[in-house]
Amino acid sequence: MAGRKKSASPEVYTEEQLRIIEKHISDNFGTVSNFYQNTDEQLLKLSINVIPASRKKLYVTLVTSGMGAHVMKTKDKKGGKYENRAELVLFMPPYWKPDDENDDNFWPVHLLDLIANFASEKTTWLSWGHTIDYGKSFEEQSGFRGVILIMSDSGKESRYCDISDSEKVTFYQVVPLFERELRFAVKNGSAALVARMGDDVKNAADPDRKPYVPDNFEDILDTVEEHSGKIEDKELDLPEINGANHISAFLLWMILHDMINEEFLEYFGEELDQIRNGSLDVRSFLVKSLDGELNKELFTDEGRRFSGYYYDFYSDGDYPCYPSDVDSMALDFFGEERYNCEEFQDEAYLFVPYNEEYHRRMSEYIDKAYNRFNS
Repeated sequence: MAGRKKSASPEVYTEEQLRIIEKHISDNFGTVSNFYQNTDEQLLKLSINVIPASRKKLYVTLVTSGMGAHVMKTKDKKGGKYENRAELVLFMPPYWKPDDENDDNFWPVHLLDLIANFASEKTTWLSWGHTIDYGKSFEEQSGFRGVILIMSDSGKESRYCDISDSEKVTFYQVVPLFERELRFAVKNGSAALVARMGDDVKNAADPDRKPYVPDNFEDILDTVEEHSGKIEDKELDLPEINGANHISAFLLWMILHDMINEEFLEYFGEELDQIRNGSLDVRSFLVKSLDGELNKELFTDEGRRFSGYYYDFYSDGDYPCYPSDVDSMALDFFGEERYNCEEFQDEAYLFVPYNEEYHRRMSEYIDKAYNRFNS
């Protein structure tokens, strides 16, 4: 593996730590059949272990050992200190050939080596949801040009390895990304991208896979899947349809304020009339007719401008922000103590009862934002 020259001795695990890491890999990912080790003088002594595909695991697994010898350190805005040790996991299609060291085939090994040694720099901090954009393709066939780190998809026990009573190593899965997926993560956040990956995440490194986001993703304001996924992931005692509540409230406001464009008015005319007279639940319409996506293409020119202005997950605080207003409504509804209770797991907005009062409360926020938009 190619590496950067470094005069100092590379960081390494102790013999006992390495034994624990190797056992963790064997127990959770499978029996190692081969490994690659860097031969250049690098920041780390890194091995990339190969676990072949099988009938039960239809993918080749690559797992690093050695990256976690380096302790990544960072501070938050209040000066709090955090440390993290990590190893990397990459799942390749079953046809991938570990013995073919041609650059067109060997890119997964080079990629893991590059990320591991990047992480060993003193100022680098990598953890869940972090993305790396390389600015150009590192795999010619697909056009992958970046990665995102997520938790290992080989079960909860595979994600952490205790190497002492006080230290653990986190195993992150490396997911190669297309340019549009990187842009989506920047615009909507890593959690939104991970939600779109779903159960297909083990196929993420297949050069023949389709992108997880459509060409027009920049017009998609929100998806039910992102929020109903939280209900499933956190095992919240809620129906999954609650993930549609706040999106439906915004859509209903746009319908009642005549901000649906003519094409959609013609196509969904009957359903929209039923929504207006209360005989059709707007949540049902959103999920069944719009595939759970709130898209700017639904709206008139004014509606597109207003939704782009207001429905922004990453507002800088100087402008109204619909997602923030959804949380503010939940805080006002429950009160601070209940809002922060353990039962809600930081997702209080999903627990607000969905009824006419819900729409009335959210309409007040939207009205205020619309007035400011027009001022």
